[in-house]
Amino acid sequence: MTDPLQHYHQQLRCSAAQIDTAFWRNPTGVTIPDDELAFLLVPDAAHAMAVTEVAYDVNRFQQEAGPDNAITAALIATMGGMLPGILLHDHLVHGRPAGSARMAFGSIGVSLYKGPNERYEQPRVQQAASINIAGENVLVIDDLGDRGGTLAFLHDHLVQHHARRVMTLALYMKPQALAACPVDFHFGEVEQHTWIITPRELVETLAKRVPVWRERGADQAECRRRLVELIGYPAAVADRYLPPVFSAS
Repeated sequence: MTDPLQHYHQQLRCSAAQIDTAFWRNPTGVTIPDDELAFLLVPDAAHAMAVTEVAYDVNRFQQEAGPDNAITAALIATMGGMLPGILLHDHLVHGRPAGSARMAFGSIGVSLYKGPNERYEQPRVQQAASINIAGENVLVIDDLGDRGGTLAFLHDHLVQHHARRVMTLALYMKPQALAACPVDFHFGEVEQHTWIITPRELVETLAKRVPVWRERGADQAECRRRLVELIGYPAAVADRYLPPVFSAS
């Protein structure tokens, strides 16, 4: 039987043809010494696969929804939703099934997190919706539902700004988010304590977590071991950014 950590590392390095879709639907994060969080790095190939799977579900909905219920506008929630949102644009606009409703894409800036496990008291709207959503059936796109606060906030915010209907999409959902704000579309689920590292936030997570590890007694070599050997960071990324982050913390 394959060791779970070994299988995880195989998946980090495998080709697109070798991606284990079932594994990425319910992945288990890597445990780190003296850290309450587990960490899961989602590589580009797995991330693109997850987006493709969700896009199929949305396009299927569009075919079956009818003119009154079909999604007519999509808002990418920045920053988290930007990478999946850009990939989804390709599938949902250029890959739109014949005869289904056209979907306008825009963005909305909202923030709930300062860093891993560090939250603002209330979500912050940093940029209003960039397209008109009044009277539209709107799809909100984000990368992760943690406790459901951001998605629930955006749902209510857009309803207050006269969206006809608001639907939600996140690649991954955690139990608290599923209970608080069930999404209409998602790819996978992870445990509540798991921090997902998407392709857009390798450096950000390193910069936020290494100071915590150092404060709890880890030296630079141990931080590198956690990043590369456990979490699966590319060695080049760790070697470029770890020394200055460690020195500054």
